[in-house]
Amino acid sequence: MKIVAVRIGDRYGPEYETYLESKLPEYEFIWVREPIRDDVLLQWNKMYGMSLDIDEPICVIDIDILLVNDYKKVFEYPIKPGEFVAMPGWWRDTDKEEYKVNGGFFKYYPKDCRYIYDEFICNTEKWQRHYINNGVTIGPVNGEQYFVEDQVKKRLNLKLLPNAWFTRWMDGESQTYRNNQRWQCDITKKYADITGNEYIFLDEFHPDIKYVHFTYSTNRPDSWSYYSQFV
Repeated sequence: MKIVAVRIGDRYGPEYETYLESKLPEYEFIWVREPIRDDVLLQWNKMYGMSLDIDEPICVIDIDILLVNDYKKVFEYPIKPGEFVAMPGWWRDTDKEEYKVNGGFFKYYPKDCRYIYDEFICNTEKWQRHYINNGVTIGPVNGEQYFVEDQVKKRLNLKLLPNAWFTRWMDGESQTYRNNQRWQCDITKKYADITGNEYIFLDEFHPDIKYVHFTYSTNRPDSWSYYSQFV
């Protein structure tokens, strides 16, 4: 199986590629290091996977992640043609209730999704601004996960992976929030309410957690004081 991941620009160094390849050595990585077209911005380049002419499922991942515990269950999750598997965004990236997915992990058959790629590539300017202009998310670059979810629902069977497998997390130095301890307490409570698990991290991640997503520009897994124990 192939894994598509985008590393464009200098925010994340080649060590992120090394980390992911070491965790998933049995898979072939397709690294997108340059925009697929001049007008395609940053994470929107993940759409590249939907253009591939192959008959097997692929995974598309973000790189600002840690893979922990029995994480290979995420990548091995079964899928049939006509299905689209995604990680849930239970922490709520938007207040628009109709959206359920997070763009950090997708698994799909590329040929099933060619119509999504074609719609995007024919209207890149429109879609890269659409979800920002409509108040679903904030800029300057954002919205690809909402575009994918809207398009998937037109033709495919969307399947969300278990909430307990995923969490967002924040490094101790991030300036995204003024009080990171409060943020961690809040998200832990939300995780407990949704999954029944009493904690996210107590010197190690809860055994159910497999995929830890560090999001926002100032929040990087390698800035976290515990990072070294996961590489």
